[in-house]
Amino acid sequence: MKTEAYIRKIIENTGLERKEIEQLVEEKKTELKGLISDEGALFIIAKELGVDIKEETKRLLEDIDIKVADISVNMKNITLIGRVKEINSVFTFNKSDGNIGKVGSFLLHDDTGDIRIVLWDEHINIFKENNFVKNELVKILNGYAKKGKYEEVEIHIGNLGKIILSPEDVDYKNYPKIKEEFISISNIDLTMKSVAIEGKVIQKFPIKEFVKKNGESGKVGSLILMDSTGSIRATFWNEDTQKFKEFESDDYIAITNLNPRLNNLDSTTIDLFASSSSSITKKDQPIQLEVELVENINQLQSRQNIVSFKGIITSIDNLKKVRLKSGDEVYLLNFIVSDNTDFIRITAWRERAESLSKKLSNNTGVMIKNTLLRVNSYSGRKEASIIADTNLEIINLSFSNLKKFEGISETKNISHSNNITKISEINSLGVFEIKGFIAKEINRINIYNACSKCFRKIENCNCEEKGEIKPRMILNLFIDDESGIIRSSFIGDIAEKLLGKETEIIMKVMDTSDYDKVLEKLSSQLVGRDICIKGKVKFNDYSNSYELNAFDFQEVDVNYDLEQIINEI
Repeated sequence: MKTEAYIRKIIENTGLERKEIEQLVEEKKTELKGLISDEGALFIIAKELGVDIKEETKRLLEDIDIKVADISVNMKNITLIGRVKEINSVFTFNKSDGNIGKVGSFLLHDDTGDIRIVLWDEHINIFKENNFVKNELVKILNGYAKKGKYEEVEIHIGNLGKIILSPEDVDYKNYPKIKEEFISISNIDLTMKSVAIEGKVIQKFPIKEFVKKNGESGKVGSLILMDSTGSIRATFWNEDTQKFKEFESDDYIAITNLNPRLNNLDSTTIDLFASSSSSITKKDQPIQLEVELVENINQLQSRQNIVSFKGIITSIDNLKKVRLKSGDEVYLLNFIVSDNTDFIRITAWRERAESLSKKLSNNTGVMIKNTLLRVNSYSGRKEASIIADTNLEIINLSFSNLKKFEGISETKNISHSNNITKISEINSLGVFEIKGFIAKEINRINIYNACSKCFRKIENCNCEEKGEIKPRMILNLFIDDESGIIRSSFIGDIAEKLLGKETEIIMKVMDTSDYDKVLEKLSSQLVGRDICIKGKVKFNDYSNSYELNAFDFQEVDVNYDLEQIINEI
C-alpha cells in the first residue's frame, strides 16, 4: 500500500478526518524521533486504531533501520552498521581514580554520511586487529550519542556497548565500499567529517616544535594547497609532520582523510587537519587550474580564495623593507586596484614586491590572474595577495568614476591634528602625532589582568573599591617613517580595534600550538600598513629610547595625502 492508500483505509474504518490523521502522523514521528517515514507512521497508527493492515511489514522494518543521518544528540541504545573510513590514534590518560584510561576513535561511513565512533578502555583492542582497516564493515551495538570537542555529534561505546568487526549477520551488498572522491576546495564545509583534496602546493611552512599543556613536546607544520576553486591550509601534527616533509611548493599532490574545522580567529575560514589516517601522494600529471575571472571588483568581496580580475592602479605605496620574526628583512609592496564599482588592496612580498615596484605605476590598467583573496580583520574587507602562480599583465583599460581608497571608514571621525612629527625629531615627553608604516612582524601579544575602573594591573590598582578583573591586551608594534623607528604600544580597546579581535579570542589560542600561526596571520594583515598614530611619548630607561603609547590611530592612504598636499600648494 502507498501512503494515500493507508490514509483512505483509516478514514473508511474510523471516520477520522484527513487533518486528524496527518496530526497523528506528526505526533508518531516525533515520538519515534523521526526514525520512520510517513508510511511507517501510518502503519503503526492503523494497528493502534484496529485497522487491519498486514502488508508492508518488511518495508516498515527497513524504515526503522538507523542511518548516520538519523543520529542526534542524547540518543541511546544505538545500533549502526557502516564502513571504516578513517582510523585515528589511541591516547592514554589518567583517570580520577588513579588508573590509566585509553580512548581511540574512527570514522564510520554509510550512504547517508560519516560519524565519529569513540571507543574507551577495553574496546580500543579492536585497533590491534589485523582486519581493522579502511573499508572494513563494523556493527555498533548499544552506543550513545553526544556532542564532541568541536560540537559535532559522535557515538560513544561505553561498558554496556559492543562493536563487532566483520559481522556475519549483515548483507555486505547493502554497504558498498568507500570510493575515494576528491572534493573541490570551495565545496568543503563543516558538515563533512573527512575529505580528500588535490591541487598545487603554493606555500609550505616549516615544522615547529612546541610544548603541550601536559609538558610533552609536540610538532606542527602546514602547507597551503590550491585548486581551480580556491586555496586552503592543511595542518599536520607530531609524527604526521613527516608525511609532507618531502613535498615542496609547486608540487601537485593529493591528500586524503583530512578533517575540516573552523579557523580559530576567522569564522569565515575553514582549515583542514590531518590525522594518522591521512596520506599524501604526488600527482604524476599537473592538475589543471582554471580560475574564475571576476568581472567587477565589488564582486570580490563575496568571492573566496583564488580569482582573476582587472582594474586600474589608483594607489601605490613606497617599496618597504620589513623585518620578519626570523630576523630576515624582506621587501613589501602594497597597491590599490580600482574600477567603477570598488577598489581592492593587493600585497606582494620579497622578489615579486621589488620587481613590481619597478613595473607598476598609477593610472595603469592591469589584468591580475590567480591572486589569493583573504579577509583582513583590521579593515574587515577582502584583500588580494600575489602568490607564486599570480600573473600580472599591463593592459589598456579605462573607467569613468574610479572608486579610490580613502582609509577605513570607521576611523574617519578620529580627531587628528595633522601636526605630524618625524620620529627622528622626538626628543622629549608629551603628546605627538606620527605617520609611518608597521615595520616588523608581531612576536607576541601580552595580556594582563586589569581593574575595570582604572585599567591598571590588579596588583597596582589603587582604587578604594576595585572593579572587576578584566583581561586587557598589549600589542607592541614598530613604526618606521624613514627618518627613524619607534616602538608603539596599543593597549586594551585600541589593540582590539587594530587587530579586529577581542582579547578573549586571543586568550583562547595563546596556550595552543596554533598561536604562532595566529601571530603569522595577524602580522600578514598589519605589516607594511601606513598608519597615523596619536599618543603619549615616554622614555624607556631599559632600551634607552623614546616609546609611544597610542590612544588613537587611523589607516593612511599615502596617495590621498600627497594629493592633499599638492592641492594646498
